[in-house]
Amino acid sequence: MSEMNVNNTEAVYDESKAQSDYAETFMPKVHRIGRGTLFISLLLTFLPVVWFIFVKGYAAPAQSFITVAITIFGLNLGIWITEPLAYWPALGSAGTYIGYLSGNVGAQRFPVALNVQSAMRTTIHTPRGQVATIIGIAASVFSNLILLLVFILAGEQIIKVLPEAAIASFSFVMVGLIPAILIMAINGQNGIAKGFMEKLPYILLTIMLKLMIDHIPALMAWGMAINVALCIALGYILFKRDSKKDEQAAS
Repeated sequence: MSEMNVNNTEAVYDESKAQSDYAETFMPKVHRIGRGTLFISLLLTFLPVVWFIFVKGYAAPAQSFITVAITIFGLNLGIWITEPLAYWPALGSAGTYIGYLSGNVGAQRFPVALNVQSAMRTTIHTPRGQVATIIGIAASVFSNLILLLVFILAGEQIIKVLPEAAIASFSFVMVGLIPAILIMAINGQNGIAKGFMEKLPYILLTIMLKLMIDHIPALMAWGMAINVALCIALGYILFKRDSKKDEQAAS
């Protein structure tokens, strides 16, 4: 009997040990592998240029490459900074590495991560939520690869047999995706109604900023950066307010 009790005790899930392994072993490996794979992908992006110059013999002035690089850098700097900040709270570190390596972050990886966390009633900040999100995002990558392969090989034939109404409906994909993402985001542990009220300040701020940015041309290129920065500031203000209430209630 004593042996059975010992075995049962050892089989009990040790939350503190899981948190320790997660922070000290799992996350450092995630960053090491993630940085390595992204660096390799960065090098591979230059292969077409190498092929054109050294294999095909095409040449262009160095000034052309520099001008294009500066232009792309200027246009995308805001997105490079703010997009990972916007998606990281749902994707986590591993999901962000996988998402930006495979692409389709906003349309595929982000909704999948929210759906997994909502179904499991967890967040990305727990070992359980992190692992579940990684599995979900990895599965979405394989699904995308299979579907892409099918549509690349047979896409033209499929498009030919689709009715015009079906082809026209493709333009409504993003319109339908945004409410679905919103519902998944607000459907937390306390239900949709309370989740909606918690997210309402961010929704109203985003709508207000969207209307303002659309009417001020100078802000259009930095719309997402401004939105993310102000939502982070709002989140910090609300966090400090709630923390102060909790301290007052505890005292």
